[in-house]
Amino acid sequence: MKLNRKYGILGILCVVLIIPILFGTYVEYLFIRELNFIVFITLIFGLIAFILMDILIVDYGYNDTSFEALKSQDVIKALITGENKEIIWIFLPMIMLIEELIFRYYLMGFLLKQVELEVIWAILISSAIFSLFHIHIWFRFKNLRVLIINLIDSFFLGLFNAYIFLTLGLIPCIFIHYGLVLLLYYGIYKKFFKSIDEST
Repeated sequence: MKLNRKYGILGILCVVLIIPILFGTYVEYLFIRELNFIVFITLIFGLIAFILMDILIVDYGYNDTSFEALKSQDVIKALITGENKEIIWIFLPMIMLIEELIFRYYLMGFLLKQVELEVIWAILISSAIFSLFHIHIWFRFKNLRVLIINLIDSFFLGLFNAYIFLTLGLIPCIFIHYGLVLLLYYGIYKKFFKSIDEST
């Protein structure tokens, strides 16, 4: 029941965030604005860097205490139990959509269009706010290592997705965010929880 209410609220929030787009708010940021060799290379090398960073985070960032704390995370729990797969395939992408709409689409759009900040400041501010948004992880897991890893990872993802947002638009940001988060959670599951399942 609690899970259904939580994801029901996320669904409503998703719809509410999409409505202004239908009225033309910041529509120039929806689609590709610039596509050239530099953007393509930045995308490829950025993705490779994040995949490597996820591998390093899983292998060296988390310890047994961190892994234990993460057991209650919805995606990890769905991977462990094999139940509630809709969390992985529907609700996790919905969360990524909401975060990208808030922190890239609306926040960066506001900073660039209304406040008229320079691009670099808009990127830094939105990335810092996106990172600080993830402080909620402390209240959920009460694990400093998990918090620090998430704050740093979120900041760099914010920088990367801000660049992608300004060049390739919102849609790739959502897919990148979802893919990298899913890869990280799957890496955590595979390294720690899957090995436990196989040993029992």
